[in-house]
Amino acid sequence: MNTQSILRNLVLGLTLVSTIASRAQDPAFAKGTFGINAGIGIGGVRASYLNAYDSHYSTSPTFCLSLERGVAEAGPGTVGVGAFIGHRWTRYADDNSYGSVTYSYDERWSRTTVGVRGAWHLAQWVPADKLDLYAGVMVGYAFVGYRDRSTRTVYGETTSYDTGTRVRHGYADWSTFVGARYFFTRHLGAYAEAGYGVNYLNLGLAFRF
Repeated sequence: MNTQSILRNLVLGLTLVSTIASRAQDPAFAKGTFGINAGIGIGGVRASYLNAYDSHYSTSPTFCLSLERGVAEAGPGTVGVGAFIGHRWTRYADDNSYGSVTYSYDERWSRTTVGVRGAWHLAQWVPADKLDLYAGVMVGYAFVGYRDRSTRTVYGETTSYDTGTRVRHGYADWSTFVGARYFFTRHLGAYAEAGYGVNYLNLGLAFRF
């Protein structure tokens, strides 16, 4: 092998190493990156109809979907802005009898929160293209639905029964959160968020484009 071939191979090798190193330094979330989180949330506040100490109440996890795009570099990080939607339902079921009268309570609530959220991703502080650390806030509006299927039975005759429950049909909602996403491939990963508001803990799949 002559000197020219050695130099050419050396240059090609250095170029390849430089390219790999450069890619390894790319942040997991940057300006122009589009990310999606899809998962379930546990716990949460501002559900006044739910009595956590009453075994007759049951509630679903919150099914969450958020979409975000990196819009600006801010110091050693990237600001992302996007949308959020979360949905969960709660049910109250109980039977009470008083002599010949039996009340069967069946009340159901649903809450769908729609909002916008912004987060600051510590992109430049994390020298890895797989790990994304961030913190942010969500503000939105919760739409509340209510359905009463309670009945009253007197001497074997059953009729519908109005429990008299009064429900707000919506209210302002918000959350604060810190989170982490880890990508197994270029486009697919997992995420976890902890915070205060719609959910205390939120887990699921993460997508990046």
